[in-house]
Amino acid sequence: MVRPIPTEIQNYINLVLIEGYSYFIIHKIYSNIGLSTLSQYKNKFLGDSTSPKARNLQNGSFNSPKGVQSYLLTLGVETLLRGVRYVLGSEGFKAKRKVKTTFVNATNKRKHIAWAKKHQHYTVNDWRKWGFSDETKINMWDSDGKSYYWTDGATELLSRQIESHVQGDGGSILFWGLITAEKPGYGSTITEGNVNTKAYIDIFQTSFLGTLEYYGLDRKNFRFQQDNATPHTVYQEVFYLIQ
Repeated sequence: MVRPIPTEIQNYINLVLIEGYSYFIIHKIYSNIGLSTLSQYKNKFLGDSTSPKARNLQNGSFNSPKGVQSYLLTLGVETLLRGVRYVLGSEGFKAKRKVKTTFVNATNKRKHIAWAKKHQHYTVNDWRKWGFSDETKINMWDSDGKSYYWTDGATELLSRQIESHVQGDGGSILFWGLITAEKPGYGSTITEGNVNTKAYIDIFQTSFLGTLEYYGLDRKNFRFQQDNATPHTVYQEVFYLIQ
């Protein structure tokens, strides 16, 4: 049972707990309030990692300590950001960089799931006939920047923990690579011009066919898979023309 104390003192304790003050410091101010009582009030005001504020940070409703601060302000509680960060840290939250991933719309997500279900029973020998390609973009002049999110250690990758970007937008160097069941294949670097049909035809005629020849892979039986980036609309057509 939390010991009843005047409302104005409760409000002050709430504020200083959010600011990150220790029980010892608060006890020095209010010596008649025991440490166990302060602990109970902390649970009452702040709760644990399953409290509404923590859940909102976990599910993305509060995307940062600033969001928590704004929410507290609507409740009439003014606090500094460093106080919010302190409380989040004490509850096990840490700032981590967002994972950048290629934008995938809802339609393509459904297609990805359907593709995975279709091929879920493939054997090792089946997959040895496949190759997968991808690209990595290196900016020529500056960084894309770093974005962070707050987490209490959960490993599930949520939508708020990633930052989408669109491939083929220029102003950068693009490296294309292919991996097979044997080993990685030849790569190609695009340094000038746009990532267009001509660029990918050149890639297929050099890096792609060179990889098949090097590992002795059968061109007619080889299966090729790439992501759904906008410039890749020419992939399948070029692949079958080359076959």
